[in-house]
Amino acid sequence: MDEHSDDAPVSYRVVGFDELEGAAAAHFRRQRRRRLLLFVTLPGLLLGTATVATAYGTGLIGTETVTCQPVAAPAPERGSFDIKLLNSNDTNGLGSDVARELGLRDFKIASVGNADSSVYVKGAATIYHGPEGLDNALLLQKQIPGAKIWNDARPGTNVQLVLGYGFDKLVDEPDPPLPAPSEIRVNVYNTTWKEGLASEAASDLKDREFKIGKTGNDPRMSFLEDEVAIIRFGPDGQRAAKRLAEQIDGVQLQKDDRAGATVSLVLGNKYEGLKSASSVPEVKPYVRPAETIQKPCTPDEK
Repeated sequence: MDEHSDDAPVSYRVVGFDELEGAAAAHFRRQRRRRLLLFVTLPGLLLGTATVATAYGTGLIGTETVTCQPVAAPAPERGSFDIKLLNSNDTNGLGSDVARELGLRDFKIASVGNADSSVYVKGAATIYHGPEGLDNALLLQKQIPGAKIWNDARPGTNVQLVLGYGFDKLVDEPDPPLPAPSEIRVNVYNTTWKEGLASEAASDLKDREFKIGKTGNDPRMSFLEDEVAIIRFGPDGQRAAKRLAEQIDGVQLQKDDRAGATVSLVLGNKYEGLKSASSVPEVKPYVRPAETIQKPCTPDEK
């Protein structure tokens, strides 16, 4: 080793690869290969990472995508639950009209009223239900285009229907047949001098399966001198009145403002009895065809 003082200048130079030998040369070669590999693979790795992230984000790769479709299920019977109907629309009488129409379609309306002024439903309607009333809400929803359902955790199976400002009409549905005699309640009144006429007519109607309500003299004290009979009915009893009219030649229909579907047969001076049983149709109660609902599925259903 050459001796030198601390004050002697020290010179440095770059050592080339060709001048390295043995272990030093091998180490340098390894270092250079690592740098080259890093230079080549790092951009690809970064690009690949971005591509994979994008693929995950767009759903091209990753966990299996589950397509969740509504599940068809048997619908409950229309009259098996109560509907509380509220009108939040400014149209007067809309709630009563919709309730009457739903009743004709075999739904059971428990009450009708106006919603509180603080309630605002912009769409066609909102149907509130609890966990046990989901199927009932889905069935009712089919009647109102654009109606929404909302689980407010209420107990039981009953639902509440709130009509909104977007309500137009119920879905079109074929009219069911007129009610059968066994579904019609009739009051029978006499306006003539013939004693027992109301009881006699009521007995004949009962033999044909009509349900008999009140009998006796006409509470309105009318006298139908030149009429066979009049059937009085309210808004809910029009279809029942038409069925009853099939039993009597020359009968007239007269609408009044009574509530409910009960009708009144008011016998006039020219009433001579019912038509022969063979000349009127034999009718059984209408059985509505089974319906289905589309139940929303859960993510683990395939």
